[in-house]
Amino acid sequence: MIRGGFLSAAERADLKTVIRHPSEIHGVARRATGILLLDDGLSCAEVARVLYLDDDTVRTWHKHYRSGGLDELTRFDCHGRQGYLSEAQERALSAHLARRVHRDTGEVRAHILATHGIAYSHSGCIKLMRRLGFEYRRPKGLPA
Repeated sequence: MIRGGFLSAAERADLKTVIRHPSEIHGVARRATGILLLDDGLSCAEVARVLYLDDDTVRTWHKHYRSGGLDELTRFDCHGRQGYLSEAQERALSAHLARRVHRDTGEVRAHILATHGIAYSHSGCIKLMRRLGFEYRRPKGLPA
């Protein structure tokens, strides 16, 4: 449980400035409101109920604020994780896909597993192909 009163007067003033600034990004003001409500003594569940969020989200905001202050709270740079293949492996796969057309992602996944020893899921393979500049479309059946 997060106990209230963890903010200094200067930190509270900074967060209130963020909330009252009319051009501030809505998400930042919402996060600042959540931190202020936690500091007022509300529990994560109560803050989540007030802001119509999940309590894990409020805990995450608190963790980010404690680790990096207001700068960390205003960061929205979630870009996913690093891919499984190295750049050289991705280039080799791109060259292979440019030479040979595969029927479905199962064939591409089998090629990656046989060549590089890395297993991809169906959706992961589609995302990889999109990142490499290839387009996957499910084939449409034609009437006989």
